[in-house]
Amino acid sequence: MEKEFKVEVKNTLSNDFDFYSEVQGTHFSGMRLRIDDIVVPKDISNWKNKKVAFGIEYKDTKRIDGDTTNFTSWIAQCVDYANTKWDNFGYIYILTCPSIHSTSFIKEVDKEKMLTKVMSHLGIGELKNLDRYGWSIVLQENHRIWSEFRGVESGKHWSLERKFGSR
Repeated sequence: MEKEFKVEVKNTLSNDFDFYSEVQGTHFSGMRLRIDDIVVPKDISNWKNKKVAFGIEYKDTKRIDGDTTNFTSWIAQCVDYANTKWDNFGYIYILTCPSIHSTSFIKEVDKEKMLTKVMSHLGIGELKNLDRYGWSIVLQENHRIWSEFRGVESGKHWSLERKFGSR
């Protein structure tokens, strides 16, 4: 399921993004990690950050749905990836794919909006398929950075540079 899902996402987004698979990086602990994909826009002319890149961590929601341990492990994995300096890319935002909102677990949480805002400050966003926008890069629950049907949106104004320490 996860492998087929990756192929579907890559096929859909390959007109707009270059994919770099199995990229390695160094976590702040010194441990070497590997992420599923890093994507870079093919056309950066409308992006504020001309070196913009995003990491994608795919998960089969059947493996994490309704299971608190697996769900929180997935989020912790994304936090680790957000605190990793990726070879040739540096520190970048990591996108959960599918969206954390696609799991039944998060739908049961009353404060889901708060969770996605906290995740954004930790360097985690979402790659999700929205009805009117297609595949979309989203931060802080509803800020579309880029969407399949509208192109660069908030990415025109946001630097998307990772921040650490005092905010």
